Amino acid sequence: MTIINDNLPTSTLLEIKIGEVITDGKGQSGIVKSIEISETDEFLMFLFQLEGSHIIVRKLKQVC
Repeated sequence: MTIINDNLPTSTLLEIKIGEVITDGKGQSGIVKSIEISETDEFLMFLFQLEGSHIIVRKLKQVC
C-alpha cells in the first residue's frame, strides 16, 4: 500500500498504476480504478479514482 499526499515527489505519483492499493494516511484508501492528471500554470492535479471515493493531490510547479 502506498501512502500519497502533497509532499510525495511528482515522479512517485506518476509511477502509481491502476490496480494498486493507495491511501492518503487519513482513512481514505482503496484500489486505483482510474487516474486523471490535469495541469495549470501553477500546479499539477492528480485525481486517483477509487471504488467508492477519490483522492486528490495537488503539486505546485517549480518555477526557476
